[in-house]
Amino acid sequence: MKLSERMIKAGWNIVLGRDGSYTVHASKARKCTFSTDTGRWSVPLEKLEQALETDLEQIKAKDLSPMITASKLTALAHTKQSSQPIRLLCKEGLVIDRTVLHLGVGREYVAREDLLAAGARKVADYDPNFYPDEQVLDAVYDVIVASYVLNILPPDERNGVYRCIERCLKPGGKAYLTVQGVWPVENKYDIIGRYKDGYLIKTGCNTTFRKGYESEHFLEEIRQKLGGKPAVLKMFYSNTLAVWIRPAVTGKDELAVQSSPDPGKPLW
Repeated sequence: MKLSERMIKAGWNIVLGRDGSYTVHASKARKCTFSTDTGRWSVPLEKLEQALETDLEQIKAKDLSPMITASKLTALAHTKQSSQPIRLLCKEGLVIDRTVLHLGVGREYVAREDLLAAGARKVADYDPNFYPDEQVLDAVYDVIVASYVLNILPPDERNGVYRCIERCLKPGGKAYLTVQGVWPVENKYDIIGRYKDGYLIKTGCNTTFRKGYESEHFLEEIRQKLGGKPAVLKMFYSNTLAVWIRPAVTGKDELAVQSSPDPGKPLW
């Protein structure tokens, strides 16, 4: 199998630059470039192949998902203003004096600054492709934000996000979760075909995943995964922003929740 084919199998992103060079984005925010002028990689080929083989072995052992690595290609750049969900949370004062975990930050570079400016006491960023420091997942937070994350992951990987939310949200805390609607998924992308409960999408040299949600179906999924009574906070055209509140506990129960052993790192 060619090197490029193995990279795609591992979910590594292969992006053609304007100058004819190729940039490869691997798992855990690693990247390298290949110059067509010199025919050389920016890192030793042996080191690159070793990293690739490690990823493929982890994928075979189900310790790593190529869909998660490939999902880097779905991230939209927000360099001038944050996404609609972040702007709404800031405008409505929903992060004032709260600790916030931003899951799946992607390329939303200004979100952290906006959340802090809106009164958040602390903001921790996590994204397996951009901010892969898993230490932030060892803490618990008042608020968790995950915008357009759940809809780009197949069921198994999506379950990892739900487990992460359940583990990292304080009792009484709120999770603000946004997903794409059905229409944009079925009409804006180059669909290859059905895959599990969504679609495989042709994205450059790679294949990514998308799932479109009707609001009621999204709320039902949250109830199944997390329990409680999730509700729609805001609709952005066909996209749904839902809020889920973790049941509050007190006294010894709260201490037990916050100090309980880690049930295992999610795949995501």
